[in-house]
Amino acid sequence: MSGGTRFILVGCGLMGKRHIRGLAEARRHGLCGARLVGVIDKVSDRASEAAELAERLLGERPAVFTSLEDAVEGVEFEAADVCTEPASHHLVAEPLLEAGVSCLVEKPLSITVRGCRRILDASIKGGAVLAVAENYRRDPVNRLAKAIIDGGELGGWIGALHIIAGGGDAVLLSPWRHKLSGGILIDLCCHYMDIFNYFFGAPERVSGFAALLRKVRYLREAGGNAVKKTPVEAEAEDFLDTTLHYRDNIVAKFVANLAVTGEGVWRRLVFFEGGSMEIPMERTGEPLRVSKPLDQDYLELMPHTAFLGQKPGEPYSVSQTAAEEIYDRETRALFPGILNGYKMDFWEADSKLIALELADFFRCVEEGGVPETGGREGMLSVAMVVAALESSYAGRSVRLEDVLELKVEGYQARINRDIGLISDK
Repeated sequence: MSGGTRFILVGCGLMGKRHIRGLAEARRHGLCGARLVGVIDKVSDRASEAAELAERLLGERPAVFTSLEDAVEGVEFEAADVCTEPASHHLVAEPLLEAGVSCLVEKPLSITVRGCRRILDASIKGGAVLAVAENYRRDPVNRLAKAIIDGGELGGWIGALHIIAGGGDAVLLSPWRHKLSGGILIDLCCHYMDIFNYFFGAPERVSGFAALLRKVRYLREAGGNAVKKTPVEAEAEDFLDTTLHYRDNIVAKFVANLAVTGEGVWRRLVFFEGGSMEIPMERTGEPLRVSKPLDQDYLELMPHTAFLGQKPGEPYSVSQTAAEEIYDRETRALFPGILNGYKMDFWEADSKLIALELADFFRCVEEGGVPETGGREGMLSVAMVVAALESSYAGRSVRLEDVLELKVEGYQARINRDIGLISDK
């Protein structure tokens, strides 16, 4: 373990601490020997908390810094794990990558495509490994879904639908996500765009409509016999209706309404020529379900059910032999006995998925190779969300390639100015 890659953690909030737990999980299973030698956060208490957590879980206390400049002067390292707010990712990762320091950057790679390109270009210039911490596709349920899609047992795919509705009037995780430069939709939805890209590849065009439904949200805290509510003004849109246009008139539909209260919904389905597949939420451990109707199922339909599908889905059966082909060695080590679904709580599953992305990154740093989710993949997932926002802004569909090539930046213009990527001069 002492000979592993020396790295620093930049950003010690909730996500940074989750990465420390993920590293502990990876080391516990012998998946990597990386050493955390320094933690950086502008809030010294957060950095100290992260150092204490690392000492407890990893057996070694990293040095504590409140600036990247101090860390560069104070400790030797070959890699960095960037877990700051997305609007600052380019400020942290760009100089490190240009100096040849390999970087794992939390998703989204940047809050705009221009920011993503800056980081990607820096990695090429410095010859450093760039990976994006995209953990959702590493959940065994998505590995299984990908195997079913590629295997073709249900025929070719002819559509997909993913809908999320919830959130209410709460501040979602942190106030900065509701700033325009925080981009709650980009921050959340880049996960699901990465999944679409993982399953189906990149679309050709994107159509979208976005809106800000909750202009005021609330931080809630327990306070005696009442709940203390602190209002927070919101700038970033919280509703997005997206259509991803693929070849042969196939579309994938994604809808996120983060403003509705009461009963919510989360469903993700892929439709094939011969059936359907329902993929549960990541880190729940729920099984993937498949429906493959027979002719008899059509005969049993009633007038009021004719348009509601032919047959309910059932958990997909996976044999031990098939599991060894579907799941790689690292996944099987972290999810022993995995077939279809697993039993563990959110935090345990979360640590395991982060362990997988960390192991992939450090393997590439130490042995060479290309990370599964590198800079290109990270930029693509951002571009797919941004394309929907640009479409809404322009009132027309946009070509994804035009967004990637910075030919369409109307919606992003203010954000790029706010985070210092362009100026009015």
